[in-house]
Amino acid sequence: MTPLTEASQGSLKCPPIADSFFDKKPPTLWYAGEPSILNGKVLGLLSARKIEPDLALQTSDLLRQLAPFEGTFISGWHSPLEEEALRILLSQSAKIIFCLAKSLNKSTVSTKIEDLVSRGHALLLTHCSPKAKRISRDASLRRNLLVLGLSKGLLVLSAPEGSGSFKLARKAMSVGRPVFCPPHRINDSLLASGALPATLENIGKVFQ
Repeated sequence: MTPLTEASQGSLKCPPIADSFFDKKPPTLWYAGEPSILNGKVLGLLSARKIEPDLALQTSDLLRQLAPFEGTFISGWHSPLEEEALRILLSQSAKIIFCLAKSLNKSTVSTKIEDLVSRGHALLLTHCSPKAKRISRDASLRRNLLVLGLSKGLLVLSAPEGSGSFKLARKAMSVGRPVFCPPHRINDSLLASGALPATLENIGKVFQ
């Protein structure tokens, strides 16, 4: 793991697409990489920590089916299923946005991720200023809201009713963001609330 080089870093105003997710939107975002990646087909990805073995297998199949999507995936890549999704997406050379809950100067990345950032295939993004001292619960919540705010659609892999992912997905739908999830018993309540089955066809329609 290596610290980020300052040469690739900068700051920008929070894009207007994220306005509806914040009472007071982050006035500044800090990044490492090529920020124009935010202008592409950005699909958010979230998952609760609670999963079941067959859902993990179903998710693996789904993400491989999404290879033709050729979009950019944004997430905190924090829960176990998000981490597995990241592994699969990286193996497919997908573009990735890492949404962090800490400042860039406190972040370290693998050599592989650093290479992706330098080539414009990955972006590290945070709302935490360089002066932020530690990860707080508020920072983590705002990180997840930023994932919602910067995406044009949201793929929720696991959302048991009452979970944080379920609540975030409902919030996304309340402001008109399309939400997709794998048809699985753990997602029944979210599907009943208006989420769409996660298929390449359904997700592709959002970005036509």
